[in-house]
Amino acid sequence: MIMVRIVSRNVERRAVRMMEELHRMKQDKDHCDFIVQVGNDIYDTHRNVLSAGSDYFRAMLKHDTKESNEGRVVFKDVDSECVKHCIDFIYSSKLEMADGKIVELLHVAIMMQLDDVKHAVSDILAESITVENCLSTRNVGDMYGLAAVSRKSRMFLQRNIMEVANQAGFGSVDKNDIISILKSVKLNLWEEEKLEVLLKWIETDGNKKYLDECLELIVFDEISPTVLQQLLEIHPIIRNDSKAYKLISEHLQEASVRIAQTKEFIILFENGTDCVRSLNPVTEKITKFHSETFKHFIPFTPISLGMYVYILCDNKSFYRLNVQSKNSKWERMNNMICYHGCRPRSVSLSGSIFVIGGSNRSKADDVSSFYPMRNRYGETDAVERFDPSVNKWFLYWNINLVPFAIQVLSR
Repeated sequence: MIMVRIVSRNVERRAVRMMEELHRMKQDKDHCDFIVQVGNDIYDTHRNVLSAGSDYFRAMLKHDTKESNEGRVVFKDVDSECVKHCIDFIYSSKLEMADGKIVELLHVAIMMQLDDVKHAVSDILAESITVENCLSTRNVGDMYGLAAVSRKSRMFLQRNIMEVANQAGFGSVDKNDIISILKSVKLNLWEEEKLEVLLKWIETDGNKKYLDECLELIVFDEISPTVLQQLLEIHPIIRNDSKAYKLISEHLQEASVRIAQTKEFIILFENGTDCVRSLNPVTEKITKFHSETFKHFIPFTPISLGMYVYILCDNKSFYRLNVQSKNSKWERMNNMICYHGCRPRSVSLSGSIFVIGGSNRSKADDVSSFYPMRNRYGETDAVERFDPSVNKWFLYWNINLVPFAIQVLSR
């Protein structure tokens, strides 16, 4: 006898044709010998195809099980459409996503031990994280052991925690996650913002018991006395917790003492040496004020507000330095929205910074306002002021001035 081995010239094409033919046979119920049932929906299939494509079905049909003997498996508490999509994937290696049912599809894929589907859904979840779904996506990642989804959800939460804190379900975030985020050196939040996030999380009844412990994460020395006073006067959680109320009262008193003891001085930015020096107008003595330099800020406009000196640069960049701490560093803040020309015209007023005017690269009536607690600019064709006591913008008037023909002054 002569044995002849025939090898197809295009193995991949032949495999695709076979899968297409098997899929057609399933649709036509040709030689089907096994039923998958979900509620009233019945899907005719082939034992061999299911066994070859799914370890779950292979284990079920290989042994003397009820399903194998009856030629039928009945699924409960699963989505029928997602079951159909997973069966179609076994036959065709093509996956359809049910609208709004990606988590249900993941559940069925894991049950059927379809790792390819599981990984595909995991990739979609990890790349589709938003402020609105961040918390639910993190829960799905934790529930189904999707390490990449869990990791990316937590990274997104840390980067966008101010926005996510306003979402329903924020109180469900685990205490250890909150502590880890607030302690992270990568967290780009002011202490006022960290405190705001913490209090929103504490509002959930089950988290109130952690208030005193979590307040230890806040550096109250960097929070303005105005904010501390508001907490004592209007925040119900602080007012109803005697220990927290006492803690903030003590920090408010300390802040008031520091302000009373603070001596006024003039800050000098010295070209050539890049030093920041202070001039005492009483003693007329000039001393090196800070070890930090400002070489990369020239040309710029300096402006003082509270415990910080701000630098507004002609390339729209924006920095600040805590003048009450000799160990502080220059911090890069959010850029201005508009180009306001060389040495932007600016003024501090009522807890905000206003920047007015520009050049031919921006409109003549551009006004950008900056609120320190939010580290954000707002662009408008009118003059606006932000009142931190009510967390609201107020519109004053429109301006229409030649940009280089104005000077600004507050009083």
